[in-house]
Amino acid sequence: MKKSYYCKRLNETIDFDAQKIFFCCATRTGPSINAKENVSSVKKIITAREHIIKQLDRGEVPIECVGCYDLVEQQKSKYSGLNFYKRIPKPNTIIVKHFKQCNSSCIYCAEQYISKRKIVLKPQKSDYYDLLPIIKMLYTKNLIDKKNLTVLFQGGDISVLEEFEDLVNVFVDNSVKKIEIATNGIIYLPIIEKICKKTFVDMDISIDCGCRESYKKIKTVDKFDDLVKNLKRYSKLPIQLRLKYILVRNCNDNIEEVSKYIELMKEIGIKISELTIDQCDPEFLEKKIFKIPPHYYELYDFWEKKCKDYNIYPSLWSYLKEILDRGEFFR
Repeated sequence: MKKSYYCKRLNETIDFDAQKIFFCCATRTGPSINAKENVSSVKKIITAREHIIKQLDRGEVPIECVGCYDLVEQQKSKYSGLNFYKRIPKPNTIIVKHFKQCNSSCIYCAEQYISKRKIVLKPQKSDYYDLLPIIKMLYTKNLIDKKNLTVLFQGGDISVLEEFEDLVNVFVDNSVKKIEIATNGIIYLPIIEKICKKTFVDMDISIDCGCRESYKKIKTVDKFDDLVKNLKRYSKLPIQLRLKYILVRNCNDNIEEVSKYIELMKEIGIKISELTIDQCDPEFLEKKIFKIPPHYYELYDFWEKKCKDYNIYPSLWSYLKEILDRGEFFR
């Protein structure tokens, strides 16, 4: 029987980025269409998604999918028969990152190199397109899996996205299953208090240090005290709150800083820590390959042990264990 391929993420995801609309989570490398040319038509978006899924089903792997961890070879077509398009599952994951504005300027931020991120202090419209009418149309035409929908807010910082609350309200009013929000936490979001009573809320806040001086060095803004104040408020809400630590070479990649970070988590009462590695390291951007420094393994062991000692769950960023085992990541 002819080979057939299946990708769980392609069957689930629509990723609204600034320049492109992706059909999986692999931003800037996964299968996509031009946002500017297609964003006004949900029919074009859905048709393009179905075309890629059908292409894999025929045994044809798009160049963007070659070598992807999530691609699974199967012997029997998953969508055989005349009702192919009826059988394709509706997307149950929407990623929102069609904006790049932020109120900080992290030294590891990819957008510093790609889109020259704009630093703003109050909510503004996206420089690229409004997403609200598209989301409303997806609901109106019944083109998404309403019952099982997860929404991930990423991109810039959602506290300075003008349509953030309107988008959240549309999702919550339609009984969204889960909302995951990545934010720097500098500005408190009162809407979280409202929606956490109606749906599951997962907040992911990158702090990357445990003291004010290091925070200024990494984030390039002096907002550490504001962040800590907001973390204490968020920690009292019925939400899943994760505090992320991104290892930046020659900056916060030392035991002293990691220790301060975990001590701060203990003080506030945050129970989930996430560790990852800076993927915009100058060496990586120049050579397209990054060899994991030997002391990162010591830091990983220290972080994991100290988290467990304080009853904090040590969560690894997707693929980080594989990257550490391999000793490098590359493009």
